[in-house]
Amino acid sequence: MPGTISTRNSQATTSERGILLWGEPWRAWLLLLVGVCAVSAQSASSLAFSVLMKPMTAALEIDRTTFASAMSLRMLLMVLALALVGLATDKAGARAVLVAGACVVGLGTVGLALLPSSAWLYPVMGAIGPGQAAIGSVAASALVVRHFTVRRGWAVGILNGGDNLLNSAVPLLTAATLQRHGWRAALVAVGAAYLALAALVALVLRRDDGKEVRSPKLASRTDGETRKSPGKAFWLLVLVYVGIYAFITSVQLHLHSYLTDLGLSPIVASRVLSVQILVGALGAPLIGGAAGRWGARPTLCVTVGGLAVGALLLWNVGSNFGFLGWALFYGTVNSGVVALLALALAELFGPAQIGRWMGVAMSFCMGSTIVANVYSAAMFDRFGTYLPVWQGYSALMMALLLPVAILTRWGDVRTKTK
Repeated sequence: MPGTISTRNSQATTSERGILLWGEPWRAWLLLLVGVCAVSAQSASSLAFSVLMKPMTAALEIDRTTFASAMSLRMLLMVLALALVGLATDKAGARAVLVAGACVVGLGTVGLALLPSSAWLYPVMGAIGPGQAAIGSVAASALVVRHFTVRRGWAVGILNGGDNLLNSAVPLLTAATLQRHGWRAALVAVGAAYLALAALVALVLRRDDGKEVRSPKLASRTDGETRKSPGKAFWLLVLVYVGIYAFITSVQLHLHSYLTDLGLSPIVASRVLSVQILVGALGAPLIGGAAGRWGARPTLCVTVGGLAVGALLLWNVGSNFGFLGWALFYGTVNSGVVALLALALAELFGPAQIGRWMGVAMSFCMGSTIVANVYSAAMFDRFGTYLPVWQGYSALMMALLLPVAILTRWGDVRTKTK
């Protein structure tokens, strides 16, 4: 009977997916936890380096420009490796990519602790760059997108918001180790944490996790559907996110200095920055959930509008209380817009190819952060204030509403075939 067949198919599907928690297999939530650790690890070393820069430059007898140049080399090589990381994720799986990345960063960080002289700073920092590309959001996003269906929006939001909670402790732990045991011991501790993460990933993930698999479970379209050339939509999405990443990176790097220039104490400025970071742990899942309900691109349109409002408020707020309110609003929007990238790519191309497209998109996004940091610093040096920087970004965010509206108007790139 038709009803019996339908019931059996439903039971078979449930059996294949295992025990369900909130509509998803329990193992998917375990993989999400591993993904949060991986995404957090991508930026954890940078946070540790910011704490250790002063003692390292003093011990190695180099200036901060040399140290910053080595950090820039690491970032450049990370950007160049992102597209290859995406391809490797699709072909070899997230397990192989994440384990390799964690081992490279872990061994490289321990290597920094053993530096006999500053001559080794550039090659060791450079080696860490591709490792950071492998351990970040590209492989983790592919892992999560391919294992979640019903709660995919929430899961991707948690992936991008959860790292805020973990990374908020990195500067404190690094500073505590530095104070008690010195900078070399602090680097060894950070490196050991990466190696422990590699062991965790190898233990929990299967070989095919995050790998490109042509199966109904991972199909990007239902039977009878065909794609309507999403390539143009992809490059329009990249254009939008290049501008977004430029803005949010400039805020992250220059916000503390901007607030102290306005007369806020360093403690109050740090509090605003911390609130902005921590509130993202809640904002990203909420916006991801909204994308799961209404679609990634309509949610992106609303979120970019929120970024435009946040950019305008940044240079028009004038009180401590006002900046804390701004941090609550901007932190929510900022974290959410990052989570929407993977969801929008999944809508365009499906989970099977998410790695390669995410890798290409992130290479452009991370490249824009390098340019944005130089631009923001150069504008401040020229005018002696960050006001032109925030005004320029306000105009940019409002201009990005047009391509986002076009993406939303295009709607679903998939169409039914007869």
